[in-house]
Amino acid sequence: MIYCIELNKEFETKELMFKALYAAKNDIIKLKKAAIQKSSDKGQISSKSFKVDATKALDVKDGYFYPVINTTKYLDHHLDVHMDGIWTKSLNENKGNLLYVNDHSLKIADVIAWNEDVTAFTKEISWQSIGKDYPGNTQALIFEIPKDKIVNTQSKEVIESKRAVQNSVRMQYVKIELAVDSTAKEYQTEKKAWDSNIDLIANKEVAEKNGYMWLVKEAKIEKEGSMVLFGSNDATPIISEPLKSTQDEPLKDTHKNNNLLNLM
Repeated sequence: MIYCIELNKEFETKELMFKALYAAKNDIIKLKKAAIQKSSDKGQISSKSFKVDATKALDVKDGYFYPVINTTKYLDHHLDVHMDGIWTKSLNENKGNLLYVNDHSLKIADVIAWNEDVTAFTKEISWQSIGKDYPGNTQALIFEIPKDKIVNTQSKEVIESKRAVQNSVRMQYVKIELAVDSTAKEYQTEKKAWDSNIDLIANKEVAEKNGYMWLVKEAKIEKEGSMVLFGSNDATPIISEPLKSTQDEPLKDTHKNNNLLNLM
């Protein structure tokens, strides 16, 4: 039997599951797009990690720290995978408007850095530089924040002592595609999406086991990125020392029926 998380149902074969998923695809996408999601709520799917060697991640400025808020091409527990370019439009629309907070809390007491002190951008960095034993690169959503602009005492101690915390993004999905590993004629579009993207996914063995995934091509960042104990992707550290870039790209702005409800 094969369990489908979106439909909260078991199927005898993948083809039967694909048929039910395809029939419900539009409703599932509507629900995914309607929700304001926190990536930390989506669960970690892989523990394939090792010690972070952020010294090869990117060039940073002295006196700043860099929370890695999210990374692309990594499948989460909802079988969603963020693709490169997901944040481009949202970053352009939210320059100077994003907070860095604790645990997705929008209370004043939980603000770590105010929006005027947060610069958000994306950068391609290697998986290994942020603690994942995968080949290739990911496009990371990163905040640049002056250390002297931290306004939360407890968070400042966490950052300065380099505790092993992670990060998460509050988001709303905008563009989503279903990708299916089936040669049936009715899934030609979904099969093309699968074939074009499966080898880009860092933990693709999870997608291959299930036979499908949801490609998130665009999402909105909703108000903030957060420091959390556990994100949906544990390759989201805080970088706070002068580092060496994996590419010659400068830091810059590139300025988210009852059974179906189970997917949230």
